[in-house]
Amino acid sequence: MCRGAIRLGLALLSLAPAHAFTLLSWNVSGNGATDWSTNAPQVRAIGRILQHLQPDVITLQEVPFAHTGQLTNWIHAWLPRHALATNSGTDGYLRSAVLSRLPIRRSARWLDGAPLRDFGFEGTFTRDLFEVELAVPGFARPVHVFTTHLKQGSTEADLRRRGAEAAAISNWLVTVFLPAHADRAHVLTGDLNEDVLAPPAGTQRPIAKLVNPATGLRLLTPRAPGSTSEKTWSTRGPGLWYRLDYVLPGGFLFSNVVRAAVFRTATLQPLPPGLNRDDEITASDHLPLWVEFAHPEAPSFRILRVEAGGDRLRLVWESAPGFEYTPEFTGDWQVWTPLSPELTGMGPELNWEGPAPAGPAFFRVRRWP
Repeated sequence: MCRGAIRLGLALLSLAPAHAFTLLSWNVSGNGATDWSTNAPQVRAIGRILQHLQPDVITLQEVPFAHTGQLTNWIHAWLPRHALATNSGTDGYLRSAVLSRLPIRRSARWLDGAPLRDFGFEGTFTRDLFEVELAVPGFARPVHVFTTHLKQGSTEADLRRRGAEAAAISNWLVTVFLPAHADRAHVLTGDLNEDVLAPPAGTQRPIAKLVNPATGLRLLTPRAPGSTSEKTWSTRGPGLWYRLDYVLPGGFLFSNVVRAAVFRTATLQPLPPGLNRDDEITASDHLPLWVEFAHPEAPSFRILRVEAGGDRLRLVWESAPGFEYTPEFTGDWQVWTPLSPELTGMGPELNWEGPAPAGPAFFRVRRWP
């Protein structure tokens, strides 16, 4: 064990940004699925990506309504620390769902089958606006995560219905949500079924109805690493044609975006262990969006003591209730290995004790979320 290496690791730790949570939004292409179990090739490809990314919060669209119960098995297989909310609205075939390792205080569906006459369409909302209220460590108030799946299609009726659905969401945010929760962070995710930069003829401008000063939502443009492409559909065509998927943060979260990306397995260099190059094609015709948010008011922390004796090692660090911490080590700065599962903060200090790694090692403590 190298004490100089430990001191270097502590110096680097103090420069880390205050992490709040990561968010993944994904249309998982469940329309017409007959097997949604963890044995299905499509689901296994989805699972490999989820297991690799380990997002704190996952919003899914196009979950097959008849197979909603299979999501519990997804959690057991790949995301054992996540909770599940599935009480979303449905058109009888598809629905949304949210998986979260952050505590879900409540979940609710809004505009489920709501009439759209006041918004210019003689019909009803195709599915709904689904909301989860999350307790995020470091935040004084809950964070509200919304997801939706607007009407697809390019006929005149489809365009008017999609525009009316976007207007209904905007109206609900302005007249119902924001008057009661103007001081809370919020973000809207989902498949909006229209490209803001390449809209179809006859568009009702659904993105503009959502992204405006009244709703507080901002247009975030994740791009695939190594490219300038923001397109998310279709992985199964001769190329990616359109951007149909969005993460639209409110002002507070928008100002604290650390990273945002369109996740692709086809272009990852090198391909991480556990993933297949064609997983993005097998999993869905949509690419997922991955966003990391920071929280400038989250309490910082530092390692207080490093105690070594014989072949034993003890790390002691500052902690805060509600956060989880993982002590890790590396010998090459390439691969970090956990020394233990996540440890939950209960007071001002937390510690880990166990066998010291063989050979020179660098140590750090990661905080979750």
